[in-house]
Amino acid sequence: MNVKFKNYNCNIMFGQYGNGNTAIQLIDEKDGYPVAVATVNGLHKCPNDIVGIKDWSENEGMMDALIQAHVIENELLLMERTGFVYIGYYKLTDQALKLLKEFKVGQQT
Repeated sequence: MNVKFKNYNCNIMFGQYGNGNTAIQLIDEKDGYPVAVATVNGLHKCPNDIVGIKDWSENEGMMDALIQAHVIENELLLMERTGFVYIGYYKLTDQALKLLKEFKVGQQT
């Protein structure tokens, strides 16, 4: 999946936080270097299809970029206060879930 974030054309790479929550990183499609970590691991233990999006500071605009790229649905499910900001939780799209399942299968081999 391709995501346009700021002036970068990125691919998404899934990962997993220590508590099992799904992580998403944006990787520059030209040089393969990391551009941004799109998610943040809040206090909530989430199902695999729900992610907390970091949409502040250097990640401002991340939510819109992920919605436009059809990575997350546009419905805000939950907000969690963390310090001076809020983490927005969103459901992954069916297309993103398919890639997530491929990532998890790759982890098992």
